[in-house]
Amino acid sequence: MSNQAVEPEIVASSVPKPERMMDGFPWVSAIILYTLSWGWSLLRPNTLYWEDWICLQWTLKTNECNPNWRGLTPFVSVVRLIPKLHITLVTFIAFFLAGIFLFGILKQFKQLNLWSQQAAVLLFLVIPVYHARVSGAVFYYSFCYFLFFLGWVMIVRCNKIWSRTLALLAIFLSLHTESLLFFVLLPFANFLWLNKVKLLSGKEVQKFRALALVFALLPFLFIFLRIIFWPTKDDNYRALSFDNFVIGFIPIFIASVFLAVVTFRYRRTKTVNIGIAVAAGGLWITALALFPYFFNGSIAGYRSRTAYVTVFEYRAAWRSRHILLVPLGISLTIVGLNQLWNPRNRNYLLKFLLTSSVLLNIFFGSQYFLQSHKQEQLVALFKSTKDEIVIASVNDQTIRFMGRGSEFIYEEWFGLMTLAEVPDEWIGLMDLVGVDIPDRPGCEALPSGSALILKSDTPYLKALVTRDLGLYFEVTPCSEVLAKDG
Repeated sequence: MSNQAVEPEIVASSVPKPERMMDGFPWVSAIILYTLSWGWSLLRPNTLYWEDWICLQWTLKTNECNPNWRGLTPFVSVVRLIPKLHITLVTFIAFFLAGIFLFGILKQFKQLNLWSQQAAVLLFLVIPVYHARVSGAVFYYSFCYFLFFLGWVMIVRCNKIWSRTLALLAIFLSLHTESLLFFVLLPFANFLWLNKVKLLSGKEVQKFRALALVFALLPFLFIFLRIIFWPTKDDNYRALSFDNFVIGFIPIFIASVFLAVVTFRYRRTKTVNIGIAVAAGGLWITALALFPYFFNGSIAGYRSRTAYVTVFEYRAAWRSRHILLVPLGISLTIVGLNQLWNPRNRNYLLKFLLTSSVLLNIFFGSQYFLQSHKQEQLVALFKSTKDEIVIASVNDQTIRFMGRGSEFIYEEWFGLMTLAEVPDEWIGLMDLVGVDIPDRPGCEALPSGSALILKSDTPYLKALVTRDLGLYFEVTPCSEVLAKDG
């Protein structure tokens, strides 16, 4: 027998390690681009925007937040208890985590290479939509968005019964954002496709069929509970109609035709251009994301512009909340188109759209940053003005300092003036210019008062650097206004 030592056989190096969910995630690019795009929301996290002031208005009157006429579920009741500061931080983290979850979902699609998965996630994180997230009033939409992608990644990647139970619970809770009642079709179809063999045969066929049945029933269970226990108290909240259905269905039909052509070509030739397939799938997902908002009238035509134009217009104000679900479809569409047109693998389209998205987000973020300062300076301006004149009406001509071209709603005016200690009897009669504000008598009821126009001569960039907006009121006595009107 030889005295030579026998080296132990090393077999671990020859066995490939299982790929982990986060292998290949573009951490550096994602963190930098996402922070540049949305980090502005953390600069003034306690600022109240839009319908946040409704809660303040009721708190000032009754020491309680406003009742919810949409139907207050236990889940929403808990979410509404979170302070604004925490909401801002949680929102920032939640949307980034949704991008991580999406990466885990896309890794299940072996047709997509790693580069395509990374590009889709980066676009998903920075597409310049849903700037309404800065308002705490829509936080539960944002949180449902997070829960939806959490449930999706768990249902397709986890195999233990407890993890899949938690996945179904997360998806069920996410349905509080009711547009997800349609979008839930995506994780359901993904689950069926990945488990199609186990659903037809095998030792666990009954378990997987029961799981699929429970998954399919979740939207119907939520609708039943919503109608019975948490009905909407305002019949005009949704404007469901056949005309709106047609507006929403047309994009789905067109995208479905593209998908059908791709599917037919694949069945016939067993080959398909992956760029065309991904772009067509992205278009269909985008159409599905918009359908519920077209259907309920949330996205509608305005003046000479059709609903298909207003959905992505610059002055979206707070309507950007209606395109919460489009980043997934848009990101896949861009990735597909980039693969179709990619000379010398330079990725011109992808780089251009990533850069444009980040720059747009920074610009829109600067608007919300200045709006936060504007509200503080406006309160101070009201305080100094109310002691000198009776305020009969207010018109705001400094919209450039408002996020996405929004205008103050009544509750914002009320909150700002209440903080400035403007008398309630003035506010009740004041003619205010803004969104959804009914006509008020103004100068007719307060003839001894004055009409105010909020103005600023400060250039935008100077205001951004100095944070001094140079706000002032142009004052016109009501006697002159009444004489001119009549």
